Amino acid sequence: MDILELLKSNKGTVSSALGKDLADKVLKGDLSILESAMKYVVFDLKNTDSKGIRAGAAKIIEKVAEKKPELIANNLSKLKPALSVNEPQTRWMLMQVFGYCAKLNPKESASIINIAKQYLTENAGVCLSGAVHLYLGRIGATSDKVANTVILILDDSLKTATENEIDWILEGFYSIIDKLDSDSIKIVKKNAEIYLDSRKKSTQDRAKKILKKINAA
Repeated sequence: MDILELLKSNKGTVSSALGKDLADKVLKGDLSILESAMKYVVFDLKNTDSKGIRAGAAKIIEKVAEKKPELIANNLSKLKPALSVNEPQTRWMLMQVFGYCAKLNPKESASIINIAKQYLTENAGVCLSGAVHLYLGRIGATSDKVANTVILILDDSLKTATENEIDWILEGFYSIIDKLDSDSIKIVKKNAEIYLDSRKKSTQDRAKKILKKINAA
């Protein structure tokens, strides 16, 4: 099924609903939709007028990767050109995709760490930065070596984070705890303790979750 005409009308809240609906069809067995999504996520990359097409395709891929990353993991290299587009929407959904596929294809997933790091300098909103922090946690959980790279990025992010970004950075820390050495664990613990008194309960809960995991190790 070619989905270009559907994606052309892809705007606003319709975008998310359409992407989820088409992803459901993929998960039920219509892999032709996924093939089309892989093609259109890299469609007309320099044309901002085509961003709705790319973002709609990215939503399909993201939702499929969340449930069945095995359908995406071997094709991550095909998605990488779309990481250069202007619109944050496409990029944050692809960050999620690379994170969801990290365990199945750690080498390809880790190959975009520097791109993810660069995204954090853009101040393009918490949807993008949050997706990056979650990606970093998921890829960091794949090996000690990658975790030691990731912790430095997360720790640096925390120094300039907005209130709405902190939860996702803490989630990133939580994901990599099992792969860290004792010195790095101290960094995570210190950061978590700072946020035990956060005014946001969600942040307090994440800090407590981190410390519980560290103390149980």
